[in-house]
Amino acid sequence: MDRNSSYLYYAYRNRLECVVGRTVVRNGTVVTNGLAGTLRADVAIEGRRIVEIGTVASRGGDVEVDATGCWVTPGLVQTHVHLCQTLFRGLAEDLDVMAWLDQRIWPLERLHTVETAAASARWGMAQLLLSGTTTVNAMETALHTDAAFEAAADLGARAFIGKALMDRQEPGTALWAEDTAAAWHDLDRLVARWHGAADGRLHAAVAPRAPSAATDELWSRALDLARRLDLVVHTHVNENRGQARRVADANAARDVHYLHDLGALGPLSVLAHCVWLSEEEREMLASTGTTVAHCPSANLKLGSGIALVPEMLEAGVNVSIGTDGAACNNSLDGFEELRMAALVHRPRCGAGVISAARALRMGTMGGARALGLSDQVGMLAVGRFADVVIAATPESADPADPAEFTRAATHLVFGGADRRVDSVLVNGRLVVSRGELVHGSRTQIEADALAARAQLVKAHGAAA
Repeated sequence: MDRNSSYLYYAYRNRLECVVGRTVVRNGTVVTNGLAGTLRADVAIEGRRIVEIGTVASRGGDVEVDATGCWVTPGLVQTHVHLCQTLFRGLAEDLDVMAWLDQRIWPLERLHTVETAAASARWGMAQLLLSGTTTVNAMETALHTDAAFEAAADLGARAFIGKALMDRQEPGTALWAEDTAAAWHDLDRLVARWHGAADGRLHAAVAPRAPSAATDELWSRALDLARRLDLVVHTHVNENRGQARRVADANAARDVHYLHDLGALGPLSVLAHCVWLSEEEREMLASTGTTVAHCPSANLKLGSGIALVPEMLEAGVNVSIGTDGAACNNSLDGFEELRMAALVHRPRCGAGVISAARALRMGTMGGARALGLSDQVGMLAVGRFADVVIAATPESADPADPAEFTRAATHLVFGGADRRVDSVLVNGRLVVSRGELVHGSRTQIEADALAARAQLVKAHGAAA
């Protein structure tokens, strides 16, 4: 079977769904983008796309969603998550990132079976959808990456997913190195099987775990593949100060310079964390159109530091948002991450440095730009994909008060428990309805995950 026929076969096998019919989201307060543009309106969807925003009551839908008293917003676009780590929540506490990796995360990742990886990915993807993330950029471990694609396909998410490429032991860590040929073969297979599947919702990504975790040979082959197929390139950069120094010494270049020399920077490159960047490096990212995935909760929890996001934005760097994995957050709630991103920089830079509206834009339009979807997702507009979140209005907000239109971002970002995700659509299809998954049982997914977690804990204890 050649590459093209292999792609067609697997795309068919993995349920390329053709969305038909008309859905109307009625009478919500529509937040058309992350800065302004709110109105009380209906949203009409045909197939995968929005066809009208306004008064469309004269035309009914095959599916009607009542959004009275709710915000209707673009789905969140998260650009750095590890679904394979969802089962590890609470198992790697109070450690810096290097001890966290060496003592807990990497040993647990190596113990994953096909079954535990599947349970972890489904649990993580369910939590993302239920809390309003419709598009995710996930880096998995070296093995069992199909499980993450399966979870996204089955539950209805839009996802960019890459196996962690690591055929070189990263300096200063105990991370094992996969055989170069095996890593390349698996990546090539995953691209052939999944890229473009599920009616275009699924995308393969090129995801070397870190600049120094892959050899120049593997980087070169992976980047060539990314250029030919317009794949997202996703890696970790300068997360921990000590790690950054060791890597720079080993490579005779800091991460950003090393990536620049490899030709790995560009508009489809997403660098997670970037806590310890110099002014020159910020300018290098801005000039190449490279995106930084800001993960404030994980950076705080692991004691890594606080990325200089205000300076990045001032330099013109595109900044998006990621929760990172459940093992270092411990939440996958994208709205809570927006809250943290809007708050954490204020003691240093002032109360208005990143407003709620700016944070919301980073979590929607910033993520869309990072993944090459600027004209497709990240805001609600006619012609765009219908990736929509319907969130209950906080009790403190009066839907009848026109002034509340200007406060939408504030309520969504700072609303906390008052801001409850009610329904979610991806590609025009309901994937969450009235707080429950449409294509899976939350109760069963959680039960399977807890059983798999117990299995991993037992295996880890036996191996210790």
